[in-house]
Amino acid sequence: MSQTAKYFEENGYVILKDALNGEQCNALVKHMFDLHDKGLLVKDDQCPLSDAVYGDPIFDDLLQKFAAPIGGQIGKKLIPTYTYARIYRPGEVLKRHKDRPACEISATMTLGFDAKRVWPIYFDEEKEICVDLMPGELAVYKGCEILHWRTAFKGKWHVQVFLHYVDANGPYKDHAKDGRPDYGIQKTRNVVTPDVNNGDLDIQQPQREVKHIKGNIPKPFMNAVVIPPADTTFPGYFCIDSFNLPELKFTKEECDRIISIASDNYPATASVGGSRESSKIAKQIRSASIFGVENDAENAWLFEKVASIVSVVNTIHFDYDISGIVHGLQLIHYESDTEVKGHYDWHIDAGNGAPSNRKISFTAQLSDPTDYEGCELIINNHGNEVIGTKERGSVHLFPSYMPHKVAPVTKGDRYALVIWIHGSKRFK
Repeated sequence: MSQTAKYFEENGYVILKDALNGEQCNALVKHMFDLHDKGLLVKDDQCPLSDAVYGDPIFDDLLQKFAAPIGGQIGKKLIPTYTYARIYRPGEVLKRHKDRPACEISATMTLGFDAKRVWPIYFDEEKEICVDLMPGELAVYKGCEILHWRTAFKGKWHVQVFLHYVDANGPYKDHAKDGRPDYGIQKTRNVVTPDVNNGDLDIQQPQREVKHIKGNIPKPFMNAVVIPPADTTFPGYFCIDSFNLPELKFTKEECDRIISIASDNYPATASVGGSRESSKIAKQIRSASIFGVENDAENAWLFEKVASIVSVVNTIHFDYDISGIVHGLQLIHYESDTEVKGHYDWHIDAGNGAPSNRKISFTAQLSDPTDYEGCELIINNHGNEVIGTKERGSVHLFPSYMPHKVAPVTKGDRYALVIWIHGSKRFK
């Protein structure tokens, strides 16, 4: 079971990013306002100030396309039931509630808003977890089990879509299509049940021509997972590999692509000392070659991937105030066939001068472990020495104040990708 699926099972919800991009969200916001202008939205008793639509063909197409990606993240096979979308209006309140069986697994996604800040959604009555969903981000939750709600909306409008599913192996699998003969059409009858969500409200939807517009919604990618961290956890070493967030690893092809940067560039000799003013060459302490990797059009994909990895791990593990990537990446080459074999003695990445605001140290393992011997990354993780895995494509992250070293490479060559993530406030 992945970490995301485990978190979902234990906490009843999880947050997914990058479900849709800005252009796609804007198109769906326009679609909602077009429906409103045509008189095809309705009022309901749950949110009487707002305008809503049940089972719209475009949203039901989205529902079907998201079933597999969402199910893959939470470790379930999902059967789509129905969608419900709203334009929330000023002062609207979403009361605390749980959902009916057709909403066993639900996802709510922000599409757009006109307000000074995003309108938060709350989960879990005991913890009152507050979540801000930006456009294209969605919260997946156990609709029948976890209470969820929103306080009064302070803005001009907010467009949200609900995607409802049931577990194909669960007790409500017979709720496929929410009892309809097909997706994208209205129910012929609504059953009224008190204290449940929009799907059971007695509403009268205007009838209109059904058009399935499947081609308008690209395949979702959801390449980042955001999980609120535990405040009592003191962050230390974190590893991404085949057993932990494997979807964030670098692939073999990506590793080869990064290593190929060295073939057309000239390296610099690695120095020690941190800041430019105090740096010096000291091969007995550090012996390696460094190739600079700049954020240009050719390498944009790499910076985006690193940023995505850091965003996920910072949210679920570090919880630091970070500024992001403020300089280029480093492709580091450790060689055994040199006077001083490639290595880096014990050191920390933070320090006086420019390194003073380094928060997270990031190292990606690019070389196949059969291509070299030695050269282990060793981290002093709160007093315990951890030897990082040599699995190709794995990523190692740890606080920049942690002592660590790279043991001498005794045979072959090793390549690694290194970056430090900065933040303006130390230790926060």
